[in-house]
This record gives sequence, structure tokens and C-alpha cells, in this order.
Amino acid sequence: MRVTASLVWLLVTALPAAALAGSARMELALAPDRVAEADYWPGAADMPAVLVLHGFLQTREFPAVRRLAEALADEGYSVLTPTLSLGLNRRRQSLACEAIHTHTLQQDVTELSTWTRWLAGRAGKAPVIIGQGVGAIQVAAMLDAREAPVDRVLLVGTKAFRQGPTGAPDITGPADPVAAGDADSIGFYRLGHCARYASTAVASSSYLAWDRDRLQRMLLAVEAPVTLISGGEEARVGTDWVRAPDAVGVELRTIPGADHFLDLAHASELLDEVLKVVMETNRG
Repeated sequence: MRVTASLVWLLVTALPAAALAGSARMELALAPDRVAEADYWPGAADMPAVLVLHGFLQTREFPAVRRLAEALADEGYSVLTPTLSLGLNRRRQSLACEAIHTHTLQQDVTELSTWTRWLAGRAGKAPVIIGQGVGAIQVAAMLDAREAPVDRVLLVGTKAFRQGPTGAPDITGPADPVAAGDADSIGFYRLGHCARYASTAVASSSYLAWDRDRLQRMLLAVEAPVTLISGGEEARVGTDWVRAPDAVGVELRTIPGADHFLDLAHASELLDEVLKVVMETNRG
């Protein structure tokens, strides 16, 4: 899958205004038979623009992401919330771990970079990028690829791969399908929250390559300021993948009592922390 050079941007007027809460439905043409979608809230010209990316296999309707996007829009920021296609046309539902996954992190980065460049062009400034969960890994990979302008980065509730909580192996399928000449066959992998992630060796390895060492190298090289926000009860994920955060220029912020998904009970605390960071951004 390759993103075409030309983009098609449409306002979907058939959707009721209440459902969109003041946003416009945007479309990104990926192929003749594949379109990715996003919601966009236009904001004040002199305020930062913000892109909020959902967690792994989720959509822009994931509650924590949707609440944050709408709250930022209410504050007057321009906000874009794309749903990564993951190889599907107009994907609007989350995917199960056991579904067949042939999408790669490189494809995610291409889509995310295109959305980011569009938002930067629309706002006239490099945007703030917020990635939730594994969405933060996808943001990190985009920064590493240097394919889009970014002003600041917020990684919310993220983790490095290859840090399973039970110590189980990452690969539960063939030990080395690529070496065995079976790179396109489906095996089961431990990936993110998925204990049995059905994918090919090539597709899954594109994500598994982002372990703690890869994240550390990215954080050392990235020019944009990076803030990590995590829940105080986030034992499943934690922040132990960040070694010597001061050395890599990462600011750590914690929301006491919140878990990985930053539920409704802690939505206001998350917004407060995000606003503190976003308000430090160049207003353009």
C-alpha cells in the first residue's frame, strides 16, 4: 500500500452535526479502493494545531482519544484525529488481535506523515502530535523517518515492544519464518497487548523492531521536545522503558490513580496535563 501524491479532502454533510460535535469528516485517498478517514475541528489561527492518534488497532472513536480531541477543540485548538487504515477501506471499527494483520509500521508512518503534513499546511505551522498507547510508537517511528514537521510530541501511556508482562516469548509461531523462506505465512506473535497477534513475519517484525533501545535512540535524535504522560497505576505498561529521561530530553508527567487507558474518571487530569504542554507551544 502506497499513499498517492494527491489527497482528496471531503466534508461529509450526511452525518448529523451532533455526531461530529462541530468537526468535519476528512478523507485521505490511499488507493483506488482504499480511503482513510479523520475528524477535523478548525480552531483559532493563532493557537497551536494538534493531531491526536489512537492506540493500537483502535480508531479515533476510542473514548480517551475522542474525549481529549473534543476537549482540545472546545479550548479553541485546531484538532485532527485520523484513523489509521491498517490496510482496510474506511476502517471505523477496532480490530481483534486474532484477525489477520498484514499492515506494517512503515505503512502506518506513511499515512500518519501525510495527515501531519496536511494539518501543518492547513494551520500554517508544525503541529503538536499526541500518540496514545502503541500510537505513541507510531508517532516515534514517524519522527525517526523525518517525513513531517512536528513542533512538540506527547506520548501518552506508551511502552516499548518486547516487554510482555508475563515474560512470554514474542513469537509463538515459526521461530524464524523469514529464514525458513516462509515470510508470507501467518503466525502468532506477542505484540503490544495482544498475546496472539495473527500476522506475517515481515509485518509483525516492523512493529517488534521498536524495542526500548530503538525508542531510546529516537529520543536522543529527535529535535522536537518530548513529554511522556502515564497513569500512576500503569503497572502493565509503566515508564521503565525510559532510561535516564533527563539524558534523552524526555519530560515525565504522571496522573495519580489513572491506569493505562486513562478512563473517564481521569479525563480532566489528562486534559490539564496536555494543556500545560500544548500551551508552551509556539502560537504561530
